[in-house]
Amino acid sequence: MQRIRSPEAYGRFVRVTGPAMAIVVMAGLMMSGQGALALDRTRTTYLEKCGGCHGIEGQSGQTYIPTLRDRIGTLSCTPEGRAYLLTVPGVSMSLIRDDALMAQVMNFVLFDLGGRSTPPGTMAFTAEEVHAQRGHALSTTDLPAVRTQIWARAIACATNRR
Repeated sequence: MQRIRSPEAYGRFVRVTGPAMAIVVMAGLMMSGQGALALDRTRTTYLEKCGGCHGIEGQSGQTYIPTLRDRIGTLSCTPEGRAYLLTVPGVSMSLIRDDALMAQVMNFVLFDLGGRSTPPGTMAFTAEEVHAQRGHALSTTDLPAVRTQIWARAIACATNRR
């Protein structure tokens, strides 16, 4: 049986007035969500459908799931790498079935999360490109090996462009 502590055990109430009251009210609004930053549909979709594995900021940690932050743009250096971005199972078989929305999410990944790793002049994904590539979903029993090969060629391309 859990013992319930009296309110006095948690400390005394402090009277707050003037400028301190304004700070308390603003903090309360922010914590309640009324002052929270609203995310657009693209970022919300990324968070819901991709962020669980790739991380909310594109940093997946020490797992077999690739980190996107400041890295993923390198793949767009080669046509093969660009196609890979749309044919990898997490994208081609995603629950995001709207091709235009998927293109927006992939552009967020490529340009926002990819940051400086995305080569200058890289074209944005289109709904048509997403639709066409989904028809060629990557099918392999050894995705890490295929990914390693594609990354190696993309890194060589990016290195030669500098």
